Amino acid sequence: MRHIVLTGFMGAGKTAVGRRLAKRLGRPFLDTDQLIEEQSGRTISEIFAEDGEAGFRRIERETVAALAPDAPSVIATGGGTFVDAANQARLRELGVVICLLINIDTVVERTTRNSKRPLASGGRADLERLFAERLPAYRQADVLVETDNLSIEQSVTRVLSILEPRLKADSAHEREPA
Repeated sequence: MRHIVLTGFMGAGKTAVGRRLAKRLGRPFLDTDQLIEEQSGRTISEIFAEDGEAGFRRIERETVAALAPDAPSVIATGGGTFVDAANQARLRELGVVICLLINIDTVVERTTRNSKRPLASGGRADLERLFAERLPAYRQADVLVETDNLSIEQSVTRVLSILEPRLKADSAHEREPA
């Protein structure tokens, strides 16, 4: 398995879980939102304010299309990244896609305390609508991992337990003579 890609709704813990997962596996960590900010010289909020969501999604699609990490990595994506068909295809090419699932109450609790989330500013009703719209795309991930009521470390442990057979199979293939 070349790369591990984390997707899921905002507030699911993709970045926090991704960082710890990468550390536990000894892999580099990449965050597509961070890459977008570094490459554009603007925050996600600034991009939304200046270019709108459509402009942000265009930049996001370009960033995902250009992803080509040298070493097996853990990649965290933005909450809407996996909804786009081109992004889905590219992320699947890169490796296994894992969706971190949480319920809407957890989403509301986690996202309303963070002003850096442009799509969370409309309140619970907007979050519920967006959550319902994105859920079918999230269900297309290779692996779904329920992380509600889990700490970051517990979420990492759960992801690793699900990935363990794949990681062992990859390790065995690497040791086989050519």
